[in-house]
Amino acid sequence: MYYYLMICLSHLELCPHCKRIALQVCEYDEPYPRVVAECQCCGYKAHDVPMRLSKEDFKVILDKLGRKLIGEVCLDDRCGSNRVLRLLQEGSYAEYRCLDCGAEWNSDDVQKAINRVKSVQGAIKNGNRLLEVLKAGEGECPLCGWDVGHIHVGYAVAIECFVCGYYSKVEEIIPDVDLTTLECPQYEKSEETG
Repeated sequence: MYYYLMICLSHLELCPHCKRIALQVCEYDEPYPRVVAECQCCGYKAHDVPMRLSKEDFKVILDKLGRKLIGEVCLDDRCGSNRVLRLLQEGSYAEYRCLDCGAEWNSDDVQKAINRVKSVQGAIKNGNRLLEVLKAGEGECPLCGWDVGHIHVGYAVAIECFVCGYYSKVEEIIPDVDLTTLECPQYEKSEETG
């Protein structure tokens, strides 16, 4: 598990498993916005698991970004079209638009993403751990820095970058407990609707 000595903004929420207000939700800003949740009553847990990046993964990501840099394919992997129009070319700077999905981008922004991926790759080669070098603000891809937004899966946060392909997934651990015999009087049970 990847826990750092970081400030945890903690509060109690409704546990999706035992339906008690006992889920301690810990929100972290570092190395990127993420959430770790653990129920103080039944033991349910949810947290994000970052993508494992191998040497081959970096090669594939940098190749893909290189093709987007020259306008060979659409910036958005969800489209993947090769019907790209060059809107402007001034020296090494270019602007592109995808004729299928309408995405627009420029070569400077893609070059910044490439440089960021290369800096993470270099830092890992120098012996750093992945989560020590993946840094991002709210909504940014922690690998390339593109603003992709983050998806909330229950209480945890998942990342899917449509530019470089980086992703994290949410792992839930559902405890093997009999909820009918669960006793946690200190945690309020939610009211049944209907």
